[in-house]
Amino acid sequence: MPEGVRYAYAMRGIGASALSRRAFLAAGGASLAVLGLARPHAQDAVGVRRSLRAMAANDPDLVAYRRAVAAMKALPRSDPRNWLRFADIHRQHCPHGNWYFLPWHRAYLVALEAICRELSGRPDFALPYWDWTLQRGVPAAFAAGDRRTNPLNHSRPGMPRNAQFEDDMVGLPVISRIMQSPDFEAFGSTRPFGQNGIDPRWQQVEGAKTELEFNPHDGVHIALGGDMADTPLSARDPLFFLHHANVDRLWTEWNRRGNANSPDPMWREFVFENNFYAPDGSPWNVAAGNLGATPPLGYRYDDDGPFAADVAIPRGDRAAARLRAFREFGQSLLACAGSGGRGEIPLASGASIRVASAQTRHVASRDRPMAVSVPLGAALGEIGGPMAMAGRPGRTPAGRRYVFAMLCGIEPPPDITTRVRVYCGGEASARMRPGDPGYVTSFGFFGGNGANAHHGNSRGSTVCIDLTPALSRMNGSRAMRGDRLTVQLLPTCRSNAPNAADVRLSRVEIVVI
Repeated sequence: MPEGVRYAYAMRGIGASALSRRAFLAAGGASLAVLGLARPHAQDAVGVRRSLRAMAANDPDLVAYRRAVAAMKALPRSDPRNWLRFADIHRQHCPHGNWYFLPWHRAYLVALEAICRELSGRPDFALPYWDWTLQRGVPAAFAAGDRRTNPLNHSRPGMPRNAQFEDDMVGLPVISRIMQSPDFEAFGSTRPFGQNGIDPRWQQVEGAKTELEFNPHDGVHIALGGDMADTPLSARDPLFFLHHANVDRLWTEWNRRGNANSPDPMWREFVFENNFYAPDGSPWNVAAGNLGATPPLGYRYDDDGPFAADVAIPRGDRAAARLRAFREFGQSLLACAGSGGRGEIPLASGASIRVASAQTRHVASRDRPMAVSVPLGAALGEIGGPMAMAGRPGRTPAGRRYVFAMLCGIEPPPDITTRVRVYCGGEASARMRPGDPGYVTSFGFFGGNGANAHHGNSRGSTVCIDLTPALSRMNGSRAMRGDRLTVQLLPTCRSNAPNAADVRLSRVEIVVI
């Protein structure tokens, strides 16, 4: 059994009963009242988070944020609203690499927003968001002056003033792939491996990161450098909260497209206890299920952004069994993690998934990409054929198969600026580029040794990558012949030091649903 899963199973017996904690859900409105958010849901009673891209330097919300951050920095450490003390919440409690990543950070933003409203004297303040797809450099308001003259200025040595984020990290194709995620755990990272209850300690147990987290979220953190690239210190940068507001906005957009959050009680009824507090210092305990919609939390997002016109997502009917299988996506991954081989794994819905696994001890480097060949036990054409129809606008065939790769036991390289490009099929080559037909995605290493290294986890991390779009593009090509699927990893990094980009992992698992 993989080490990370063994650790999770060792926690059996600590899981608290969901029934003993449903009182928290019933008290959801009261918990929001603590923050001053329990107000009517009329349109004019909900703050609007707007894009920083359209804001002038003297925009009221930007001025209020600047004033509030300055006030928080001036407070003594004994005050829970002190800037460094508030930032320390992230170091102590933040979940990364599991399905609490999105709701936890949403609550963190709401708690900050409440403090900003109080200290800025602007009761209708709404936190701006930084849309790094359309605004790819550090916003001017956060780079002007220095720390003495501008409370929003913070050292970000990784991003020269005129630098731009790369398309394979924040571009529209990336956002399009993320918006096509068919299930909450395929969208917002998976449940912790081995989870069997809602004890608070599950908050710090890893699952698998999915693209929203491992690509734009992690990539922006690392690219900025400085505190933003250091998980325990990242919330000290005022830009952190606008970065996460954009991640949060993508979650609301995914919901707006008709996608539901997880119905699982281990997600809905999990309570973030003693993580957050109100402006008066009183605790704010809130369940993930009470964080699934934004108007009850006092805000919504504006309509700025590329979604409606520029990101066309094919939609259509799926077979009921496939949909049920996706609702069990976490259980599917748990089954994979302990399978250690290949074959069909039945799900409670009556559907099944195919799992294939390949162990590897290879090292991926800039000069020698890693190529892992996984025997599927079925012809690639059998999998790739139905997927070829996925590109038709407005139609997803009921027989379509989704294919995920789980890269397990990833050991980060010496240089954290390393990003790993993932490809399917073909021959491994250092000349491969993101525009190549077999290109899938890229991921980085925010979090150090394992997604929660700052919480003492050093077993290596897991990422779950949707191969479906790439395999669909490649259908009928030479790379799709036979019954083996080759996954290739090509590291790139800024450092010229030897071995700076070397990446190791323990195994690759392919899951066909």
